[in-house]
Amino acid sequence: MEEILKYVQNQLVQAPARLKSYTQDEQGKKYPQRNIYIKIEKFVRDFLYGQNIQDRWIIIPGLRGVGKTTILAQLFLRWYQEIGDRRILYISLDEVVNVFGSSLKDVLTAYEKIIGESFEKLTKPVFIFIDEAQYDSKWASVLKSVYDRSNKVFVLCSGSSAVSLQTNPDVIRRSIFQKLFPTSFSEFLMIRDDIYPVKGLKKNIKDALFNSESAKDVYQKLKACEQNIISAWAAIDRNYIDEYLKVGTLPFAIRVKDESRVYQTITLLLDKVINQDVQSLGRFDIKTLVHIKRALFLISESDVVSVQKLSRTLETSVNTISNILEVLEQAELLIRIMPFGSNSKKVRKPSRYQFMSSAIRSAFLSVAGNEQIFAGQKGRLMEDIVAMTLYREFVANSRGSLNYDSSKAGADFILTIAEKNIIPIEVGMGDKSGAQVKKTMKKVGAAKYGVVICRNPLTLLEESNIVKVPLDYFLLM
Repeated sequence: MEEILKYVQNQLVQAPARLKSYTQDEQGKKYPQRNIYIKIEKFVRDFLYGQNIQDRWIIIPGLRGVGKTTILAQLFLRWYQEIGDRRILYISLDEVVNVFGSSLKDVLTAYEKIIGESFEKLTKPVFIFIDEAQYDSKWASVLKSVYDRSNKVFVLCSGSSAVSLQTNPDVIRRSIFQKLFPTSFSEFLMIRDDIYPVKGLKKNIKDALFNSESAKDVYQKLKACEQNIISAWAAIDRNYIDEYLKVGTLPFAIRVKDESRVYQTITLLLDKVINQDVQSLGRFDIKTLVHIKRALFLISESDVVSVQKLSRTLETSVNTISNILEVLEQAELLIRIMPFGSNSKKVRKPSRYQFMSSAIRSAFLSVAGNEQIFAGQKGRLMEDIVAMTLYREFVANSRGSLNYDSSKAGADFILTIAEKNIIPIEVGMGDKSGAQVKKTMKKVGAAKYGVVICRNPLTLLEESNIVKVPLDYFLLM
């Protein structure tokens, strides 16, 4: 206990200096604040000033490498002086568990001794920031206990996507999940070159694309945004699109000049996800864990994934492959997109899998090592970006569902908003005719309108009720 007491004392003193490296580059230039920062800072401020003492346990799950530690560090350093050095604690459970062989419970017991008050008897609020929560399997029950013991403790914790699997109804009732996704193109521009989005532009583009009555309505709304979109792109190097597709969805990679170094880091990141996050779920033996990376490599080269075909290629059972795919989806490495239609069709037909971060697919494709491979796969990387965006904006918050048309030459995606508004979507890096969307609209019957995301200019196909939307427009959403 003495050792962990000293560790907590050191953290209270050294955390500000240690966390600076997560919030600025080697030249001391501060990283910009991402969209999620503003949401969470409001919870901190409202709790500190007594405007909201109910929302005091915030959980940030997300794929490794998406910037969770940076968000915690930025918030810590923003509020450190105002709260007071002994009343705000930052710890990484990776360090606590693997270096000291201790636990979150021991850390919090030591912290109570240092501040000289039990949580029940606190006279002033305290703030506890916990990074890498998944390293202590009992993190959720320990924090639930702290939450119940005092309404003067604010907890902000982050962890891999697997942390959401270790929660239970009691935790879900008490906490607020703020999921951190890979960087959007607008966030990429902020981090890379301090280019900030035009105020209200994302909202207007999203409203036009997904909250219109017809393709003509979409077209007219986007026309109204056109001048702002042109102005925004005047400051953007068009080579950034390829850079974003390759590595830009993971913030740590954005300012790294050496692409091969980025891919090496992604490989190490994947090893941690597989050997730590996935293994912690206790569903696979060591032999099966080896299959996971091979499965990801095979998925990186395909669109639709047949469980039976993967089973034969990897020489393992269909049941094992199904379990692997399920865990990769839960760990948010992959987004599973099921075929559109009845439940029986969804079971019979293979699912489509997109990578949550296009950089991970790009890392697998880089093994081939030439630009022709990238040029040939650019369309798939763009599909990853579209899938991640639709997942973030509609699926993750239960505002919609995402499927695909399993028939030959059907639409890449079918977005259903509020269980009634159906929008088939086709994605391509070149000129697109809209034939895929047209075919799917005929099949679905009840589609509100069709959207084609492509390199073409903004074009209305009024007779078909389809609108072609330039990639430039979609990326700013």
